[in-house]
Amino acid sequence: MSETKTPEITGTIYTDIETSNREIMRLRTQVADLKRQADEMAEEIRIMKARQYGRRSEKLTSTDIRQGLLFNEAETHSSAPEAEQTVETVRITKTVYTRRKAGRTPISAKLARVENVVDVSDEEKKVDEGYELVRIGEERGEQIHEIPQKYIVITTIRPKYLKRRIAGGTAIVPESKASEFLIAPVPERILPRSIATPSLLSSVLTGKFCDGLPFNRQERIFARHGLEISRQDMANWAMAVAGKLSDLMAMLVKELLSSSYLHCDETYVQVLDEPGKENSSKSYMWVMTSSEGGRKVILFRYSRTRSAGFISSFLDTYVGYIQTDGYAGYNDIGEKQGVIHVACWAHVRRKFVEAHEAASGMGFAIEAVNLIKKLYDIERTLRALYFGEEGKEPDYEAFARERVLQVQPVFALLDAWLTEKAQAVLPSSALGKAIAYTRSLWPMLIRYVECPHLTPDNNEVERAIKPFVIGRKGWMMSGSPKGAFASADLYSLIETAKANGLEPYFYLRYVLTTLPTLASDALSSLLPWNVDPADFEKLTIEDARLSLNSVGIF
Repeated sequence: MSETKTPEITGTIYTDIETSNREIMRLRTQVADLKRQADEMAEEIRIMKARQYGRRSEKLTSTDIRQGLLFNEAETHSSAPEAEQTVETVRITKTVYTRRKAGRTPISAKLARVENVVDVSDEEKKVDEGYELVRIGEERGEQIHEIPQKYIVITTIRPKYLKRRIAGGTAIVPESKASEFLIAPVPERILPRSIATPSLLSSVLTGKFCDGLPFNRQERIFARHGLEISRQDMANWAMAVAGKLSDLMAMLVKELLSSSYLHCDETYVQVLDEPGKENSSKSYMWVMTSSEGGRKVILFRYSRTRSAGFISSFLDTYVGYIQTDGYAGYNDIGEKQGVIHVACWAHVRRKFVEAHEAASGMGFAIEAVNLIKKLYDIERTLRALYFGEEGKEPDYEAFARERVLQVQPVFALLDAWLTEKAQAVLPSSALGKAIAYTRSLWPMLIRYVECPHLTPDNNEVERAIKPFVIGRKGWMMSGSPKGAFASADLYSLIETAKANGLEPYFYLRYVLTTLPTLASDALSSLLPWNVDPADFEKLTIEDARLSLNSVGIF
């Protein structure tokens, strides 16, 4: 009878079980990793669907607000009455606006008016003997009439004279003919050899750089009116005008860099024929804004790359606050002596809204959104209190002190919430990324309270950059680097004029009309905050004179 080798069999079974357990653990880990990756991909898909098909606004529904209160102890125990838990879009501007009343907006008093009296006939006015017809009032109604676009060719005639001596009844032409000729000098013009007047130039430039109308579309419009003006002509005009405005642009740059605070952002632009670059590659338009002492500046600067070196070099001498988004390229600026870098709460809030959408509304992201909303509620209330009353001198110091007192408790709640959730949330999830993003910028996010001119976000410059982004959808690209530089200058001048309450067409026309005859030491009078809109009236008078003259009334 053979011996049973129990130890050997047992050892083999033990080894197999150990291997199986390791394999099971490996598979479980792999399944967990795959599940985590699937969850992350599902979040990304929900975010992309929300961006593609969802609401563009980040406004939250009442369900979102209520759900946030279920999780948010700080909100639940707030002393604020329930009526204040309103649903609204988070937006702060430096001027507090009141809601417009319902009904049709009155027609602007700036428009010219012609009275058209529609009366009853003379036959109807006849009354029987013993009666009289008394006018007791009138009814008025207004409609807007458009006079179709009209182009007039101005022919400049300069009579030429020859001074000659008469001897014995015979005219004698002097030997030096040139010295005896007499003719008026050519009038000073912004583009001396061009067929375009300041009126046409202003129309073309505001068409593209204000209204987003590309030169090729304007070319077709001109053709319908019988004018052959090519897109190349218009592009050349734009670059030539920008060159004439270089000194005025230098003054805008100086004004911007002298401000105590700036907003900064950038967006891409495609530029053809860039040396050393493919035509399909991206270049960038940087935008900076400031608004101090009633002087608002919006400045566009072109760069072939998004490199931080460009903006760092441009702001090399700047001292003050600079508010940006979280792009790492701005970090070098924030480390410069005298520069205080401030981050943007709107970008932070956007990431938590995306995390809320990624989790299909079943997560903690709404808690952060509600806490951030408190910062905006405080900002809106205090700005209305300190700056909302017309004619009242702004008290920036009192506003700054009160703002610090009210936002510090909210900062503390947010900081505690971020610390707590960072330990409980998967770092690679949408919420985890939002938390990490916020914590990385925290010191810069809370700095806006140091400057009373700053708000929690960088939306001022994002609103300033929007006309460029909308226009880019139409004209799509710049034909050359020179064209991109010219575009930056023209966008700067037009958007700055709009920001200072000037109609861009008439402002640009006024500048192009006045500049050729203006002394160099008086150039600052053309800066938008130094221009009186009443000065535009003589331009409309000139239009009326030319229009009437063209039909033979004068």
